[in-house]
Amino acid sequence: MPDRRAQLEEKIREFQEQAARAGQLKDKISELRGQARSGDGSVIVTVAPSGAVLGLQLSPNAMKYSHTQLQQEILATIRAATQQAAQMLQETVVPVLGDQAEKFKDAFNAHAGVMMPDAPPQQQFSAPQQQFSAPPPQQHVPPPPPRHMPPPVSRPAPGNRPRPRPVSDDDDFGGNSILR
Repeated sequence: MPDRRAQLEEKIREFQEQAARAGQLKDKISELRGQARSGDGSVIVTVAPSGAVLGLQLSPNAMKYSHTQLQQEILATIRAATQQAAQMLQETVVPVLGDQAEKFKDAFNAHAGVMMPDAPPQQQFSAPQQQFSAPPPQQHVPPPPPRHMPPPVSRPAPGNRPRPRPVSDDDDFGGNSILR
């Protein structure tokens, strides 16, 4: 019987240690941030390990880009920050979980998206080369004629209605007064 008690106490101790490590791991993960800067430093992105964008900073230099170029620069910087956060997460989890780290990664990815996103194929978007000018002059179109509205329905004036008879409070005496 003492062996069973010792085994139980050992399992409880292991569980408590594991719970303490899990709490520490949770705290470390909540503090992890990935940050990346574009090549010219005009875009800075901060992300959580899940890939959620926590911060986006654009320098005045970012305004030199067209809208499509800026879009591509932001997305590339987000991908780089997400990859950095995923790497930091991996480095944090493996020492604590050991061989269980792969299961953790699978569970984390199931709830938070892929930890190491693949970069999409580079697409070259060409911004339409349009010259924006004043809108073409509009032709004057006369407004449509007003619709014919039927005349309003006449209703009797409030003073011309007959007043309803007052309801007697005294129904006990057949409408007659007790004072004759």
